[in-house]
Amino acid sequence: MKVLIATALLFLTLTDITFGKEENVSSFKGGNTAFQDGRFGQALTNYQAQIDDGAVSAPLHFNLATAAFYDSQLGRAIFHYRQAYSLTPRDQAIRHNLKLARDEVHNGSPPKPDVWQRLTGFFTLNEWTLIATIPLTVWLIWLTAINILPDWQKRGAIIRPLLGGIAIILALIAIFTLRNQTSYKWAVINGETVARFGPVKASPDQFKWFDGAEVEIDRVHGDWFLARDITGRQGWVHSDSILRPGS
Repeated sequence: MKVLIATALLFLTLTDITFGKEENVSSFKGGNTAFQDGRFGQALTNYQAQIDDGAVSAPLHFNLATAAFYDSQLGRAIFHYRQAYSLTPRDQAIRHNLKLARDEVHNGSPPKPDVWQRLTGFFTLNEWTLIATIPLTVWLIWLTAINILPDWQKRGAIIRPLLGGIAIILALIAIFTLRNQTSYKWAVINGETVARFGPVKASPDQFKWFDGAEVEIDRVHGDWFLARDITGRQGWVHSDSILRPGS
């Protein structure tokens, strides 16, 4: 098995993580201690408890993913590496470990990001929002100023519409990024899972997805999800068999 970058297990100090509860900080330390002692199951329990309490941070998802990887839970590892990646998309340790985990599942041929993900994936949603807000705010202030002071209308007659166009394009990118990141269409198969023809347990089996397979969710029917993998295969899986953002 290829070696993961483990430096990021402790790569950010506790001051970088906002938990809101003192016991969560202690739980994070306990998870790190358990990981260092090779008690990966206990580390997973500690980290997951914090997530269940509402803690959100790239280091937390990264640590949980790394513990899951060493505990041979590839689905949980990929899921939480992807969560960490969405929070800090330029972190090389997260990118490296996500690739290694995917290689274990897909034999070196992991799913590729779509065009939109490649175009917007370098920045987080918050960063895109900030990038869009600055020129948009300047443009709106400028428009307000020339309405109050008509003599200023000739100033920046060329630059003003250009700035407005850039501001609108960036705002649209931020909106589409928000929509893409909150659509919760992606999921990861958690453990070997049978894909069925219909959304009931009595439905015949179609095939099996292995732990760590990454899928898109096309439809939802109660506790069942119609999932599709990168090869185009579709099947219904129960909610217990997938890890999905927002669930």
